[in-house]
Amino acid sequence: MKTTKTTTLQKPTLLLWSLFLSFFLFSNTSLAQEILVKGVVKGLVESETELLDGANVYLKNANESTTTNKKGEFTFPKKLKKGDILVFSYLGFEKQNIKIKEDTSFLTVLLKEEDIEMLGALNSEKRFKSKRAKQ
Repeated sequence: MKTTKTTTLQKPTLLLWSLFLSFFLFSNTSLAQEILVKGVVKGLVESETELLDGANVYLKNANESTTTNKKGEFTFPKKLKKGDILVFSYLGFEKQNIKIKEDTSFLTVLLKEEDIEMLGALNSEKRFKSKRAKQ
């Protein structure tokens, strides 16, 4: 005569399995769509545009960044979310912030030349006199 043994799960085990299954099923990554961003960075100098080699591209308030290659192209190493802000900078040019949208996948960024004023000595007819003691 065969006896069949039925196993029943106890309440704590059943509760743990149901929590695990619900976490697995409801942890959907489509809620926060991630976007891979590529692009080109150019600089505007006296009405001419040129590709910027070595321009900095970084994620605002984060530790992720990249630089452009010789053709001014970049691929951001981290997938970005809608609302993230990329900052573009290059020496002698104004920084530019670009907010990532849902449909952003390729950017063409044009940085404008920064007005740099050099500080120098004032034009004065007064002779300079050192306050140091002569040695």
